[in-house]
Amino acid sequence: MPSPGRRKALLAVCAVVAFAALSAAVRYAADRETGADAGLFSQVLVSADGRTLTTPVMWTPCQEAEPRLFARETSQAVAADLKAGNTVDLTHECPSAGRLVSFTLHAPLGTRQLSEANTGKPFVPFPAARLADVGYLPPGFTATPDVPMVFGSVAGPWTPNPYNRSDTVPSWTRYYATAGRPALSITQVLPAAGAQDPASGTHAGAPMSVNGHNASLVCDTDSERALTWSDGVSTFTVVSFDPQHAALSPDELLRVADSLRNP
Repeated sequence: MPSPGRRKALLAVCAVVAFAALSAAVRYAADRETGADAGLFSQVLVSADGRTLTTPVMWTPCQEAEPRLFARETSQAVAADLKAGNTVDLTHECPSAGRLVSFTLHAPLGTRQLSEANTGKPFVPFPAARLADVGYLPPGFTATPDVPMVFGSVAGPWTPNPYNRSDTVPSWTRYYATAGRPALSITQVLPAAGAQDPASGTHAGAPMSVNGHNASLVCDTDSERALTWSDGVSTFTVVSFDPQHAALSPDELLRVADSLRNP
């Protein structure tokens, strides 16, 4: 029979082995739970301090877990990507959801090259320090991390699809909502791209001016309305869209537009 001291030593060894086995199992489970790289093709915002990356994701909540943003860092580069969520239940159907997700880097992005990890292709994120200040929102509207699924192509090719990023022309879209009224978005593109012709199937309203700059009002139906213009620094598009509610009036869109100020 082992001595008390030897029994203690054996118990200690067993505890270490058990802990190591448990740790390995946890790591394996974590690896199994982490979905495959989904590809990062959406708009990307880098915070003013350079530490946080943010991007919109879209998924089906009743079928899978929310995707997550991650990044691999070196002293010269940052490679970012999305991990697809685990499959939860494929027997049910529900509407897709959109939401902003973020990842905090170990160090500010700075001059390091940012690329999409799955392809290695570099891209330019939108710098949050360049976002225009919003001086006015219609009563009740507040910023939301949800990306409304109703947004389509009402404003034509000059309103970037948040899930289809340009690698060389950075853009960012902010969303605002309130109960019982249409969703509102403000898209800003760098560098200024200039006004465009109305999209096919839409018609231009009366000419408008935003802080002395020519603006184009694009209307599709009473539930869709967009105002776009360039101030020589950025190109902006303010969109109001909701099939269930009347779009914001041209005067309300113009008031939002007039309140935007570049930093």
